[in-house]
Amino acid sequence: MGFYKRHFNLNRFEEVAFRHRIPILLFLLVFTAVMSVFALQLRMDAGFEKQMPSRHEYIETLNKYRNDVLGANRLNVVLKAKKGTIWTKEGLTRLNELTQAVTFLPNISRLGVQSLWTPNTFVNEITEEGFRADPVIPGTVTPEGLTQEVITQIQQTANNGGFVGTLVSKSQDSAMIIAEINEFDVQGNKVDYITYNHILESQIRKKFESADFEVQIIGFAKQIGDVADGAVGVLKFCLMALLLTALAVYWYCRSLSFTVLPVACSLVSLIWQFGTLRLLGYGLDPLAVLVPFLVFAIGVSHGVQQINYIVRGIAAGNTCENAARDSFKGLLIPGVLALVTAFVSFVTLVLIPIPMVKELAITASIGVGYKIITNLVMLPLAASL
Repeated sequence: MGFYKRHFNLNRFEEVAFRHRIPILLFLLVFTAVMSVFALQLRMDAGFEKQMPSRHEYIETLNKYRNDVLGANRLNVVLKAKKGTIWTKEGLTRLNELTQAVTFLPNISRLGVQSLWTPNTFVNEITEEGFRADPVIPGTVTPEGLTQEVITQIQQTANNGGFVGTLVSKSQDSAMIIAEINEFDVQGNKVDYITYNHILESQIRKKFESADFEVQIIGFAKQIGDVADGAVGVLKFCLMALLLTALAVYWYCRSLSFTVLPVACSLVSLIWQFGTLRLLGYGLDPLAVLVPFLVFAIGVSHGVQQINYIVRGIAAGNTCENAARDSFKGLLIPGVLALVTAFVSFVTLVLIPIPMVKELAITASIGVGYKIITNLVMLPLAASL
């Protein structure tokens, strides 16, 4: 009795949906147009702290004492002499200028900047009077006053102070500047790591690199910026995959309209997904940029199943509308169960106390949820026209 009741309800739902398919498709078209406006406003959103387990006791301790110690969001800038060592007047002068430039970058914790030129780089010595701490480069030394004797003394002090392997390379041809990036400024605005990477390139690398010196930059800001800039290459591969998918579907069904339908419906769900993320206040993390395209592939898979069902129905002598109706009834329940299973699997990731993983779970769950409408309802309705 329950089976026949469910069968009756499915037939009734199918009848209502196909009877009003024109208004339904028009509504979905308008909804897509509205969501596309918000989707175009979606931006890359990276964050260092959202990659850390926020409720872990180590992270709680870090947050408690973050104003007293150097944090983990480091920016390391290395000045390397292409020939010879860093222990020249030109090398130390450029290191001084580079240190000043790094210190006055936006969102830099200025008290935490450390290089051979900063006063927090000192050597501890035990003398007859007790402990003595002297800076590696005394405050009385200026770039203009760097004589060979002074440079030799600075080199000896750095070597004796244990800075070889930390602030100075073992090969003696490089010196490093260490800084910490504050993820939020005094107004509470979050740093844009993609823009920050461009600042590093324009104000640090291009300004201080020359025929004699090389600038090397590492850190989370640099990493995320490079990943975001490389996302253009990822899009090229995604477009190639889209083209190959369309060719495979066309080779199977030999129909241009049936080729466009599953691809278009999957793209529509992407537009809805991006628009929803923007409305919820989320961005797209560069490290999770492939998630929407994973969801797109899931949609194409379900769409091809619909096309397969419809093409078989047409080959059996049914009209396009009847074949679409049969596909709608035959694949709605198993398709919903499959997508709900994937949806629940992604939602489970929300339990992991890492903000970036939670955002990834929300992004994937939204996309999979929309597949129920675009691939199981909209596609057969559009195919019946």
